[in-house]
Amino acid sequence: MSNLKNKDLDPYKDAYEEFKILKSNRDYYLKLTFERVISENPYLEKKELIEDVKNYYLESLERIPSYEKYPESKEWVDYVLKKDKLLMELANLTLEEIAIYRSLNSYLQFRGYRKFGLKKSKFYEKCRVAFIRETDFGPMHIKNIDDPIDYWNPYPKLPEKMPLSEVWWEKLPFIIDSVGSGLHIDDEPKEIFPLPIFKMVYKYAYDIGSCVDFLKKYSIFWGSCNIIIFDLKCNFCVIEKCSRNFIDIYPDNKSNFGYISGMVCRDKDSPQAKYQREKRIEYLKLFNFSNDALDVLFWELCEMLDKKLKEGIESLGNKPSSEEVINLFISPYPKGLRKFNLKQFNDWTLYTQCTFFEKKILKRWQLIKNRDSFEWTEKPEICIINLKRSRWKW
Repeated sequence: MSNLKNKDLDPYKDAYEEFKILKSNRDYYLKLTFERVISENPYLEKKELIEDVKNYYLESLERIPSYEKYPESKEWVDYVLKKDKLLMELANLTLEEIAIYRSLNSYLQFRGYRKFGLKKSKFYEKCRVAFIRETDFGPMHIKNIDDPIDYWNPYPKLPEKMPLSEVWWEKLPFIIDSVGSGLHIDDEPKEIFPLPIFKMVYKYAYDIGSCVDFLKKYSIFWGSCNIIIFDLKCNFCVIEKCSRNFIDIYPDNKSNFGYISGMVCRDKDSPQAKYQREKRIEYLKLFNFSNDALDVLFWELCEMLDKKLKEGIESLGNKPSSEEVINLFISPYPKGLRKFNLKQFNDWTLYTQCTFFEKKILKRWQLIKNRDSFEWTEKPEICIINLKRSRWKW
């Protein structure tokens, strides 16, 4: 059984937790994407865009899934409606603000870019993750978080020690991590109700197999990301899903590592990869862009970073040095994977975090403000975790 029981389905508690996240950097969550769209398309009528996003959000809440086809969704519909209402009250959000917060990206992908003829002048290539079964420090999870630097606020320094109650993986039967992987334009799926799929899965799945089955069943409700799922036995599975309309599943092939990159499909002949190429071409034709446009260079960068990640870890052997893996992630591009001041793409690696489960160590590097600029921390923050009674027996 999963750790999420019926009593844990608490919209009040979850709304409050989300309110605290929103409060920590309100401008980042409510303004960043919207202001970026406006700055890149100054002719755009803001009121019309906001009205459209609001209408899409309201429509999505009315498009209730079929309870016959998706029986698990019934209690979650009520959960979503209550949670959003509570969040609006706690965070003092207008209807327009919660619509932008919840639905702007989906609206743009399915309707907005085509309707308004929106152009992108800067591009944002998202993140990398690796899970390595065996290093000199045991099993290792490492991730680069890449995003625009606008509104970035460094996290408070990690504590030197962390109790069992605060460890993010301890109570989970499996771990899901993700990177952004979307399309400029995508065909709108039949189902647009915003089910919280990655919360639901922990109620109905108890291992990687049942997790994959659930995510496949509800495939049309989620997308714009690639994910890796791994467990306490060091099994893993990768799912790539740039579109809500496709899903590519890559089960554990007994390799020493699994990995995911933003904005790519590893099997170039899969139906999803072919669809991704079609949508890229559709976007180029929409604006009569040439084959050497910045958009084309963006997708080439995505492929290059994915290749660098895969080949970089492969080159380190079956039991790599953890320091060599870390150097691959934190060395500035093009030597490594850390994006630093790639101005034409407005994309930075904001932080790198790695976890050594067996050694009970968490490390993090991040961009910190130094007057009017940002600098990368040379030495990591290190947290020692007290896990004497951990469920995770590596």
